[in-house]
Amino acid sequence: MKILLPTDGSEAAMAATTVVGQLAQHNPVEATVVTASYDPQHYQFQPWVPEWTDQENARTFKTLADAKRTLDRTCQSVATRHVCGAVVPAILDEAKKLKSDLIVLGAKGHSAIGRLLLGSVSDSVASRADCSVLVVRPSETFCFPRIVVGYDRSVASREAVAEFMELDLDEDTHLDVVSVVEQPYAYVGGGFTGPPITLSPKHIRPIVETNECMARKIAEQYHHTESHTPVATHVGEAIVQQAEATNANLILVGNTGHSMLGELILGSTSKYVLRHAPCSVWISRRHTKTTDEEMANDATAKAGDAIAPN
Repeated sequence: MKILLPTDGSEAAMAATTVVGQLAQHNPVEATVVTASYDPQHYQFQPWVPEWTDQENARTFKTLADAKRTLDRTCQSVATRHVCGAVVPAILDEAKKLKSDLIVLGAKGHSAIGRLLLGSVSDSVASRADCSVLVVRPSETFCFPRIVVGYDRSVASREAVAEFMELDLDEDTHLDVVSVVEQPYAYVGGGFTGPPITLSPKHIRPIVETNECMARKIAEQYHHTESHTPVATHVGEAIVQQAEATNANLILVGNTGHSMLGELILGSTSKYVLRHAPCSVWISRRHTKTTDEEMANDATAKAGDAIAPN
């Protein structure tokens, strides 16, 4: 696995470094550590003192050296890169050049309304990268003993599970596979909705069955796997609530966003989970490597699963 690790030496970045090191303990990892710096040549109207460049280079050298020293213990190889320019474009460009499988970065945000929000860099990278992204929220536990998997039978979620199953994690890892049954409402106009439409067992059963089938497949490798099919009005919120209820360390979701101006944007569910999860979030984009035929078959399957109220 080729992992790109952006770092600025912050606590959040050090947490991300620890996660990469732990993943490399039992998985072959080729890591590249990158730091992006302010480039005065790109900002001609800003004051710049030559000594600042020397100080910035010294800080960057130490940051990269510290991360490399940590990762050298477990990774197959560790390269370092110092690039200049805007941080987010620099990270995305490096990921493309290196054909990275995964970007791992820290969530450097702030607390608001009881939740830990993302910083602008982590949010932008996770939203715009064309490879999978793991956003790490600092905690005492980095090995992810409790994981929530958002599953909806789409190519994105199936490939997310496949990507995850290639990892060698502790066999005692506990996984909760969540397939949310969306609660339909009758819209009566003027922005008002009527009472929720009652779902019969025949509407819910197919979702339960596909969820349990996936849970059984995962359980072949990780025996502590459970399936959950909550009925909720918001898929992302239900996934986050499951993570909160179980004190999960990681949420795994497949991104089902659409292409825009050459970049992949986040779908509504993955975006909500990323910005509201109480734990680390792995957004898988492995499905982007699938063929058009597979995507067409996926659209047909999802159309067949659509719930039509009586």
